[in-house]
Amino acid sequence: MEFCIIIILLMMLVIFIMASKIRSLSQKNEFQKSDSNVEYPQIISAENFEAILRSISDGILIIDLKGNILFANKSLRELIRPEESPEGKHFMEVIRNIDLLNLLRNALKEKKEVEEELTLKKSGEEIFILARAMPVMGQEGQVKFLIVLLHDVTKIRKLENIRRDFVANVSHELKTPVTAIKGYAETLLDGAIDDRENAKKFIEIIKTQTDRLSALIEDLLTLSRIEAGEIKIEKDKIDIKELVSSVFQIFAEKSQRKGVVLQQEIPQGSVIEADRDKLMQILINLIDNAIKFTDEGYVRVKFNKSNGKFILSVEDTGIGIPREHLPRIGERFYRADKARSRQFGGTGLGLAIVKHLTRAHGWHLNIESEPGKGTAVKIIIPQGQ
Repeated sequence: MEFCIIIILLMMLVIFIMASKIRSLSQKNEFQKSDSNVEYPQIISAENFEAILRSISDGILIIDLKGNILFANKSLRELIRPEESPEGKHFMEVIRNIDLLNLLRNALKEKKEVEEELTLKKSGEEIFILARAMPVMGQEGQVKFLIVLLHDVTKIRKLENIRRDFVANVSHELKTPVTAIKGYAETLLDGAIDDRENAKKFIEIIKTQTDRLSALIEDLLTLSRIEAGEIKIEKDKIDIKELVSSVFQIFAEKSQRKGVVLQQEIPQGSVIEADRDKLMQILINLIDNAIKFTDEGYVRVKFNKSNGKFILSVEDTGIGIPREHLPRIGERFYRADKARSRQFGGTGLGLAIVKHLTRAHGWHLNIESEPGKGTAVKIIIPQGQ
């Protein structure tokens, strides 16, 4: 009897649970039905579709079968900067590029999406474009018009070139001292070690090359730490005149040996907010470079105010830098005069370190130069600092 009562109670419990679940599902279903009756605003309308096209970051062209431009979005106009509105014109009037013409012909002929990288001219400079032509088909299988996407990959290509140059340069820079060290060490092991005069000379060369290798590795590590954000800028009030005088003492002997006069034009009491050690590293690199490439004349450090900003500059009367090299000065291992730079033992990383440390301070670096008339490296500091 008790067993039957237990069974009945269990059945009642199961029925109660099932009834609760059915009620819950019914309420959920009613909610979904009522929710489906909500009227949403129309998303795909002619106006909205055009707004979407205009907001896309890639350049977009819609071209009819005669080559006339039906539509060009804002990004396309910014990319090629036409003198007049491109709509209604033949695309060859707007983008004069035979490779783009061939791309469109292939898309029409094969009736499928075609992609190719093109090179266009913009303000006298080359820009690299990834172009994609897509034919829009009608119901009967004929092409109605073409959609062309133009994606600017210039920055990517430049970064790839810089990376490729960096790998090649660092390999070359490391190989040179290592080859010299290996060669002279083998010469000593082959018997030259018994010749005291030559042995000493070879060991001095090995030491020089080891120092060069050590400087190269140290500069690479410094750059790596700066870029990784491991080197922190701790600003304090710095007396520029006192700091420059300290750096001049480091180069006093070297400048006298070359006959280069060290000068400074810094008003008494000139103070800026900077990291003392990092600013000293900047000045050491700039003054060292200036002395290296100046055979006679002076190296001058100036501090003045111009257009509401302070300018700390290192000027010299050296050999100067050709105009075409100026945009790349500050890249790792880039040298305007490779032979001369290596002759003086430079690693090719000094100005790259200067550029990164300057940016880390929130300052701007500007280089002015003319062959035979010297170079001026200017650090532009906001007035608040």
